[in-house]
Amino acid sequence: MKKLLPLLLCLLLLCACGRSEKATPVGTWVNAGQYTEGREFVETMTILADGRLSVHLDYQGRPYADLTGSWRLEGETMTFTMDDGTVRVYTVAVSGDELTLKNNDRTVVYARRSAQSS
Repeated sequence: MKKLLPLLLCLLLLCACGRSEKATPVGTWVNAGQYTEGREFVETMTILADGRLSVHLDYQGRPYADLTGSWRLEGETMTFTMDDGTVRVYTVAVSGDELTLKNNDRTVVYARRSAQSS
């Protein structure tokens, strides 16, 4: 029994020290759908760990817009500052492979793009 005690203590310490990692918005996220007129869009947003951000929008299957900027996360508030000076503030939630951005105007849900689909 004395030989098992150190092993059990190590096991308990490992369990107690298990990290509770907070979900991160860093990654590539996709929101695809149709506007009310039925026109299709695909928005791809890449959020980098160094604070940079890029957004690519395809409209009706063709490249439509590319935006770049920076992002900052404070609690549940995510601020995007685009290179053109536009600032957007959202409430953010990350749950598994889903990123939800909410502001006064709308709620947008993105799906995480896996490395295989890039």
